[in-house]
Amino acid sequence: AFDLVLRHGRNSTLTMLKSEFPGLLPGAQSSVGQLFLDMSLYILGSDSTVDHMGAVFFSKLFPLTYRRLLGGGASSLSEECVRGVWKDSGVFGPYPKLIMTRLSRSLLATRVFLQALNLGIEVVNTTDHLRPSRDCSRALLRLWYCPHCQGMLGPPACRGFCQTVMQGCLGGAAEVQPHWRSYIDGLGKLTGGMRGEQDMEAVILRLPSMIKLALKQAVNARSRLSVLVSIIHQHTLVSFQTEIGTKLRSEEETTDAATFL
Repeated sequence: AFDLVLRHGRNSTLTMLKSEFPGLLPGAQSSVGQLFLDMSLYILGSDSTVDHMGAVFFSKLFPLTYRRLLGGGASSLSEECVRGVWKDSGVFGPYPKLIMTRLSRSLLATRVFLQALNLGIEVVNTTDHLRPSRDCSRALLRLWYCPHCQGMLGPPACRGFCQTVMQGCLGGAAEVQPHWRSYIDGLGKLTGGMRGEQDMEAVILRLPSMIKLALKQAVNARSRLSVLVSIIHQHTLVSFQTEIGTKLRSEEETTDAATFL
């Protein structure tokens, strides 16, 4: 069921890009696919974080946005330089943080639910394969002749006989019963809490519209962003040139010292 939700969310996001920002679709298709794949792996227990997968997605989306939506296609800036701007520029507004927050809560709830469900399946599979011992089989045979256990309430009851036999047959499994009830109650509470921002389906289905708002925010900030990218690029270039100059001078001094010695 969760795979279907993620698949629907991915397809809806691609449909939104095709409809609203067709120039982005060819380059953004792989990034969208990777985002939803990362979400699928996360709810299955991967070590990745939602913040990381969100940051990777927007860092890949920004160069495409800059070059294909904001008129930066003719720019000589490197891909790495453009990619490093998006966090400092706030080009997508509050939406990346909002998306990551909502995804973190809903995906974590789904991940915990699936882990709890898998634990329950393991318990069921273990108890389902229990085989009665020889003593248990004999006790069950004797149990058949207890009228009270057959629902015949007229004759005197075999006091505690039914319960004793079943506890003996189930062994440790009988001790699991109160814990199993607690587990079922906890699972019910967890399911009941998967609403609002913890409802993965609702959050995923709203994701395309939030990405759309983020991209529109970038389009509206076109002029400011172009200036900011240029400033950051110049600063990075000067820092790089300074670093190279310092390194070359250090190497020259080392060479001179070696020659003198």
